[in-house]
Amino acid sequence: MVPTLLITGATGFLGQYTVAAARKRWRVAGTFHRTRREDAERLLAGVDSGRIDLTDFRDVREMLDAVRPKAVIHTAALADPNYCEQHPDESLRVNVQATLNLAGLCSDREIPFVFTSTDLVFDGSRAPYAEDAPLSPLNLYGEHKALAEQAVLDRYAEAVICRMPLLFGFSANGRVPFFQRMVGEFQSGRPMTLFADELRTPVSGAVAAAGLLLVAGSGLDESVNPKEIERVRGLLHLGGRESISRYEMGLQMLDLLGLPPELAQPISFRDVPAVAARAANVSLDSSRAYALGFDPPPIRNQIERILRRTAEEKTATDEHR
Repeated sequence: MVPTLLITGATGFLGQYTVAAARKRWRVAGTFHRTRREDAERLLAGVDSGRIDLTDFRDVREMLDAVRPKAVIHTAALADPNYCEQHPDESLRVNVQATLNLAGLCSDREIPFVFTSTDLVFDGSRAPYAEDAPLSPLNLYGEHKALAEQAVLDRYAEAVICRMPLLFGFSANGRVPFFQRMVGEFQSGRPMTLFADELRTPVSGAVAAAGLLLVAGSGLDESVNPKEIERVRGLLHLGGRESISRYEMGLQMLDLLGLPPELAQPISFRDVPAVAARAANVSLDSSRAYALGFDPPPIRNQIERILRRTAEEKTATDEHR
């Protein structure tokens, strides 16, 4: 029987990519909350899905008992640092309490639980950061993710905390992430200002999803764990191999598109007012994940793959009009 994987936040950016990749080996169930039902049905066609408030303990318990997943990947979050700074109580409920609800219920049922945290639990002063580096978030979003990490490990020692880097790619949920906006601006011949002094270790949504599925299937049978990886536990970083700025990513994109590099205009993150404080360099040391088989390609290759696939999809759409 094909095992069931429950993915929370299935209509979000990371959730979409994880659902798409998981379909190959898992029976997928997904949750959503804020997404309109018709949009969720479009995004999750063929997936058992439902709207749920993950802060409601009883509803979450009943959902887990109904779905009976073999593993859970928890991607649902309020992930906009500025929004979290302005809505601290909501951030605490969603990013901490809902996570603890899921972790506790999975612990009681001995269900492998993967929680997606963030590189923003660090302050950017001592990169690259290994898993055991001291936490020192600069903003409330990072603070709440750090609180959630500790709460999960206190409640469920067998859980996995996957700290995610900056993610990039296209989204089908109506929101336009920075990478997608960058492609649109450049292809229209419009310049775009990009941070040149904020460094991270980004990966595409597809690469991030592959890492999460590697972890979620670890310790299970070969139907979802063909590499026979032993059960992963504790903290794990899923960053890319390059510490790079958005400006440098923009230059690589322009080169691939055959457009002038002047369209990417460097600025400092310190010159842009923001509600939530930003860190200069939260690059992750992900060598532990690499040893397990997580293998992110060079940034240029990831960008090229996204651009090529997007062009192919556009051509296919045009041909069917």
